[in-house]
Amino acid sequence: MNGQLDLSGKLIIKAQLGEDIRRIPIHNEDITYDELVLMMQRVFRGKLLSNDEVTIKYKDEDGDLITIFDSSDLSFAIQCSRILKLTLFVNGQPRPLESSQVKYLRRELIELRNKVNRLLDSLEPPGEPGP
Repeated sequence: MNGQLDLSGKLIIKAQLGEDIRRIPIHNEDITYDELVLMMQRVFRGKLLSNDEVTIKYKDEDGDLITIFDSSDLSFAIQCSRILKLTLFVNGQPRPLESSQVKYLRRELIELRNKVNRLLDSLEPPGEPGP
């Protein structure tokens, strides 16, 4: 079998949460929506909590993101493609901020604060102390 896995006929789920993408082979295509949510909580352990409100969407043949609301939506999505590309949205947010994004935003906000302070300082008349 030359080291290749036989994935013919198997369903592959590619799930994305933020920048993190996971590939999951599925052996039982009769998976329910609730089982899918539990699977996503296990796969993204630490990033996805059991009390998070999760919206799961799949990419259709046109590249549009279609919401999976229940098990019938999920079975329809599975019928459309052998590789199901899912995107997870947590608590209404498109994705959690990665630490590099947080650092970048922090730097930008500090720079903005410094510019505002310089502008305020330049508006004070000379010789008068600020408030």
